[in-house]
Amino acid sequence: MPFAVSLEKFSGPLQLLLEIIEREELPITEVSLAKVADDYLRYVNATDVPAEELADFLMVATKLLLLKSKAILPQLAVEEEVDGNALALQLKMYKEFADASKGIEALWNAPANMFARERAKAVAVASFSPPEGISPQTLADAFHVMLKRLEPFFALRQTAMERVVSVQERIRDIHRAILERARLTFREVSAGAASKVDVVVSFLALLELVKQRVVRVAQSDSFADITIARAD
Repeated sequence: MPFAVSLEKFSGPLQLLLEIIEREELPITEVSLAKVADDYLRYVNATDVPAEELADFLMVATKLLLLKSKAILPQLAVEEEVDGNALALQLKMYKEFADASKGIEALWNAPANMFARERAKAVAVASFSPPEGISPQTLADAFHVMLKRLEPFFALRQTAMERVVSVQERIRDIHRAILERARLTFREVSAGAASKVDVVVSFLALLELVKQRVVRVAQSDSFADITIARAD
C-alpha cells in the first residue's frame, strides 16, 4: 500500500501535498513536516519499501523543506532555485552508483578467473670457477686430506659389518654344536674366543637362539656357567 500523508488539513499522497502547496492552496507553514517524517519512518519499518519509492520520498521531502525554509525565513536569498526534476535526476544517479558499487563488490569477491603463464625452466649450466692461484695439485692435495679425515668413518662401518657377520656365524656354530650334543655350556661355546668381542658375539648369538626357541638355557647361580640344551 503506497504511503499517504494524514494531517489535520490534508490527507492523501505526498506528491499531491507538494503540488497543493506549490499552487499556494495550502500554506506550507501549516504543514508539520516532522509528523510527515515520523509517519514515513513508521511506514518504512512496517513495509518493504522499494528503493525507487524511497528516492521519490526524498525528492518530495527535500522540496517541502526548501519551501518551508523560504516561508519561515523570507529574508534569506536563494541564489539558485532548486529544480525538482534535477533533484530526481541526482537521486537516480545516486541509486545507479549504489547498484554499480554492489556489482563491483560481487565481482571482487567472486573467484578469480585468471591463468598464470607457466614459468620458463632455467637451464643450469655446470661450471666450476676456482679462486685465482689454485692449481690442480692444490686441489688434489685437498682431496687426499679429505679422504684421510673420512677413513675412521669407513673403518667404523666395516667393523660394524664384521660384527654382524660374526654373530650370524656364531649362531650357525652353536646350532650345529647343539645338534651334535644334547647339552653343553657357554664356557665351551666361547672357549676358542680370541678377544672379549668374540665372547660378546657368542653371547648375542646364544640370546638369538633362545629367542628363536632353538635352545633353552639355565644358570644355577649368578656367576655360574650357563647350561645350554636343545629346546625339544
